[in-house]
Amino acid sequence: MIFLYHAHSGIRYLVLLVGLLAVLYLAFGLLTRRAFDGPARGLAAAFTGALDVQMVFGILLLFFRPFYPALIGHVVTMLLAIAAAHGFAVAAKKADDPRRKYGLALTGVALALLLIAGGIMSIGRGVFETTVGS
Repeated sequence: MIFLYHAHSGIRYLVLLVGLLAVLYLAFGLLTRRAFDGPARGLAAAFTGALDVQMVFGILLLFFRPFYPALIGHVVTMLLAIAAAHGFAVAAKKADDPRRKYGLALTGVALALLLIAGGIMSIGRGVFETTVGS
């Protein structure tokens, strides 16, 4: 089961990277008042997709790793991050105005990233900290 732990821990960097790229592109699109285009949709979808993969590995870890109390805060925070990312993505998809689409998508990704950082720190780890073993 150490594979699950390392996969879950490693996918975090993919989630953070895609999230950062999405924030940068969505902020640029919002500031330049451009049409909500394919890359904007793609980055938002890639971010939520990476979060979903991360969630699957996290749920599997709950069944195969020892439980400790700090995991409650971690799980709740991460579920809130996933809900924010998906909820704002759906709202952006339904919006008519391109600026509103960018604003909603940007809010969802940024809020999710903040929640993710808090969720990682809730289990006593740094956002970019790599643990060995476990």
